[in-house]
Formats: sequence, structure tokens, C-alpha cells
Amino acid sequence: MHGEFRHFRAFVTSPAAACIAIPLLAALIAATATAARPDMDTEIERTVARNVEPLVAPNGAGGLAVAVHMDGRTLYFNYGLADQAGKRPITSDSLFNVASVRKVFEAAIVAQAVLDGEMKLDDPVAKYVGELQGDYIRRVTLGQLVTHTSGLLLPSDHPPWLPQPYSLAGFFDTLNTWQPQNGEAPGRQRIYTHAGYVLLQLVLERRYSTPIADLIDRRVIKPLAMDSTTVPARGADDRALLPPQLMARAVQGYAEDGRPIGLPGNQQSMFDFPGTGQMFSSPRDLALLLVACLGDEPSSPGEDDQGLRNGCN
Repeated sequence: MHGEFRHFRAFVTSPAAACIAIPLLAALIAATATAARPDMDTEIERTVARNVEPLVAPNGAGGLAVAVHMDGRTLYFNYGLADQAGKRPITSDSLFNVASVRKVFEAAIVAQAVLDGEMKLDDPVAKYVGELQGDYIRRVTLGQLVTHTSGLLLPSDHPPWLPQPYSLAGFFDTLNTWQPQNGEAPGRQRIYTHAGYVLLQLVLERRYSTPIADLIDRRVIKPLAMDSTTVPARGADDRALLPPQLMARAVQGYAEDGRPIGLPGNQQSMFDFPGTGQMFSSPRDLALLLVACLGDEPSSPGEDDQGLRNGCN
């Protein structure tokens, strides 16, 4: 098959486990064909099946949804079950907890802000979050948060997991007292850190005086007409506060041994303050974002999607 493959993956995670469970994932693959052939769709389906069918649990605990974008059109392939107990199949409109795929949305907002002259990548994050007073954290820039080059690696980023999630005050205390353990320095290395993107959330909220869920909705979701994507608050039972029509499409998460993780709509986080809940979306919606970031035209563009396209590219 011709072309370059790019993908996003959304994992269902369990903070009680020391590993990432991957029985449920949403994968997006974009392929740019150099020459269209009548049998290209069949070739794509075979290629997708060969790569993703081995990931589907043989006992039916979980499934996958795949979208392939090529030559201005998007193909969808679905495997396995959204809910083993109810035998509900995965579809392109199934609602996944997309976990760290949310970072793509926040990075797109930063890109837009930089292009519009509203922020600069070399801005210190302390410019926007005045509670940051520590020697190390005051040297970290916006661009370093976005690119995972800040050097930050908090206890919330790796096992053994924290026994209790961070409050906002506790998060600031940890950032202000954090010191590198292995010679890290802002901009010197790339270390994946979820905590860095939680801080990026706070930076964006302070810059625009807007909750992050509203900011993502206004700057990404609505311009792309993504009607199945949301950053809901977390309820007392650790379930997302989703509208009934979305909750009905939410998939059931499973651990690697096939045990259910919570109920459909389950949210898990090492942070306990507004805006830190996990995002939910469908493969069909995420394909719209992928198409925009590839610079292609959506089938139903929103009113203000050009700025988002510029930010993605």
C-alpha cells in the first residue's frame, strides 16, 4: 500500500494497575495514496485487518474502531464489542474515553494562539500562572510544555501511582518544589509528561479566562462540527456527566485480563480539580480533526475551521 501511516490511539487506563490496559482503543490512520486503483479499498481493508485484528480480545472484552482517510474520503472499519455483556458492537459512532488524545486539542489551541499573536512559545508559563514560584518551574516555557521538553516528571506520571489525586493547591506545591533527579533542564530533553499538559490546561484557562472544556469546544469542536466530542465533568461515581444520548454510545472499558473497568463513561485521573476530566469522542469525530490537521477539506466544515487548519499544519 502506498502512502504514509499516521495514527492516534486512545487507551483505557486503570490507576490501580501498574500498566496500561489496551483492550479498547480508537485508532485513526491517514494514508495518502500516490495512485488510486479500483481495488484500493480492498487493499486498505486487508492492511487494517492484518494490523488490528490481533489486538481484539478473543473473549470479546473490548474492540477497536479505525478510520482511514485517503484521497479526500474517509473509510471506517470496526472490530469487536463496545460492551461484552450486552453484545453491543463497536461502530464509528461509539463513544470512547480518548485519554491523552485530548492533548492534540490543547496543542492545536496553542498553535492557533501563536499564529494569532495571542501567545508566544517562549513565554514562561509563570507569566500566566502566578502561583508558580519555584526556581525550576519558572524557567519552563509554553513551547516546552507543548513539546514535552520541560523536563518535568511528577509522581502522577508513572507508577507506583499516587494514593490520592492532586488538589489544585497540592499540584502547585509539587511544581514549586520539584527538582530534577537526572540532570533534566528546560528544553534539553523530551520526556512525556501528563502533568505538563495539566499545567498547560491552567495556562490556557488563565490566558483566556475560560474553562478548558469551553475553550476546546469553542476553538476546536464547534469549528469542525464534532457533535460527539466533549470534556465532561466527573461525577461522584467517577462516571462522566454525559448527556443520555452520548452515554448510550459509551464503550465499556476492560483490563488486560478481561475484567470490566468501572461502567461505561468511567473517568480516572490523578488530578482532582475542574477541567482535568478525560475527554470522550467517537472515531467519526476524531477523523474530522485528523482531516483538518492534514489540511484536507471536511465534508461538513464549521464556520471557523480555517484558523484551526492553520494551527494544525
